[in-house]
Formats: sequence, structure tokens, C-alpha cells
Amino acid sequence: MQRYYLSIDIGGTTLKSARIDHSGNITATDQLPTPRRVADFLAALAQLIHTSQGVHAICVSVPGIVNPRSGKVEFTGALGFMGEFNLAEYVRQLTGLPVYVGNDANCATLAEMWLGNLTTVDNGAVVTLGTSVGGGLMINGQLFAGPHFRAGEISAIVNNHDHLDPHEATVGASTSAVKMIAAVATACGLPDSRDGRRAFVEINRHNPAAWGIFTAFCRRVAVLLVNVQAVVDLERILIGGGISAQPVVVSEIRHQFKLLQESDRRLQDDIVMPDIQAAKFGNEANLLGALYGLLLQLEEK
Repeated sequence: MQRYYLSIDIGGTTLKSARIDHSGNITATDQLPTPRRVADFLAALAQLIHTSQGVHAICVSVPGIVNPRSGKVEFTGALGFMGEFNLAEYVRQLTGLPVYVGNDANCATLAEMWLGNLTTVDNGAVVTLGTSVGGGLMINGQLFAGPHFRAGEISAIVNNHDHLDPHEATVGASTSAVKMIAAVATACGLPDSRDGRRAFVEINRHNPAAWGIFTAFCRRVAVLLVNVQAVVDLERILIGGGISAQPVVVSEIRHQFKLLQESDRRLQDDIVMPDIQAAKFGNEANLLGALYGLLLQLEEK
């Protein structure tokens, strides 16, 4: 008999759910706006859960620091109002079903390990470009979370030692795809600073007002990848996030990586350029990865 699972992706603006079979086939989806108060958030989560009947277990992808063993989450970003909360225990008490909770970037990495573009390598990473920068690491064929469950928090890397504001000195602040899109929109006089599709029209036609902003952004991403390579020496790094659907993004990041190596003999001698590709999964990545995390957890038991 085919088993079905409920996978939930908790985002800053949307709560998404999907009914998925054991092979990763999505058979139904639902979504709700993400509330901004604890009681409303838990009520919306319960609503998504109760509308999906006949599932074997539940898995959740969430922004924050997650202990996957206990299911306790230290919520971050737009969901910081939730504080520290044992999400797995809450869902278990609500349903009586097995529950897995994982960090969103780690779930995206698990999806690529299971059915995506990390299936043929042993050491890789997913770097997601959005409002901030997310990351997940696969070492020796296993997701690497670290002893404090914070491995892959590459947005916290300091890349501007001289900046007076510690937050603005981090990768998360300086390498925001959302900020890049807004800067392109302003420079090109576009009406909507959040319209990434329109911004990429200008980028793809090499509009000088857009191209310089875009290439500077890709150089910052390439610097990040160089730094990651210097520490873990990966075979493949996947670029995720909405902008990764634009072929020019991965192409220009590769180009900027090569330029960095050409500029310094040490970067040529000490750093091997990884295979840089776009991640396979877009909006479904966290949903699929949460399920794979659940299946691995059930297998261990």
C-alpha cells in the first residue's frame, strides 16, 4: 500500500503544505498567509494539518536553528516572534503521528541529495540567494548540521572587517538578492523594486545601469564560494533561491569565480573551483527535503 506524508514549508510570508508519496510525488498542495502572532500562527498550522487526512507522518521545514532530534526550534527572521518552541512536540500532540522538523536550508539540501543535483557527489552544498543567504552542507554523503545545529549559517560570515555596523559587515547583509533587485530597479527607473522578472529583463540585455550592479553582486557570491571552498573543498555547489532560475546568474557567478582565481596565484594554487550549478528544485525544495529528512529519521528507528 502506498504511504502518504504531509510536508509543510513554513516561510516568512506563506505557510505551504503538500501531500507527498514515498517516492516524492506531490499529489495535493495548500497554502495560507503566515500570521504574525503566536496564537494565529499555531491556529493556521493546525488548519493545514487538519485538512490533510490519511497521512502516515508529518514533516516541517522552518527558518531557524533546529535540533532535529528533539524538534525544538529557535525561530529567526520574520518568525522571530515565535521565540524558542518545540514544534515537533506540538505537532505530535496535535496528531499522534511521527514528526520531523528541519531547518529550511538543510531541507533544500536534503531535497538535492535525494532527488536533485547532489545525487552523484559525496561532498556538496546548496547556497540559497534571497532576502539573505542560506546554506546547507553535505559531507561524505551526509547532511552536516554540526554539534550545535548551526553548520551552513553562511549569512553570518563577516566579509567586511572595516564596517562599523557588525550586521552590515556580514554576508547576509551584503549579498542579498532582494537588495540587488531593488538596486537594479532604482537604477533603471522601474516602477516596482520587488519585480525580479522585470529587473532581469534589464540584466539580460546588459543594460549598463543594471549590469554593473548585477556583476558586483555575483562577485560577492563568488567570494563567498571561494571562502567556503577554502574550508571544506567541495565537489559541487548548487545555487538556489528564486533568481537561480535565471541562467545568467550561475553563468556570471562561475565567471566571477574564475576572475578571482586569475587575480591571485594563491587562489589558483590553493582553491579548486567546484562544479557550480543551479539547484534542481525551486519552490518545492523545502517540502521534498523535509520529507527526505523524515524518511531518514524513520529509517534510523
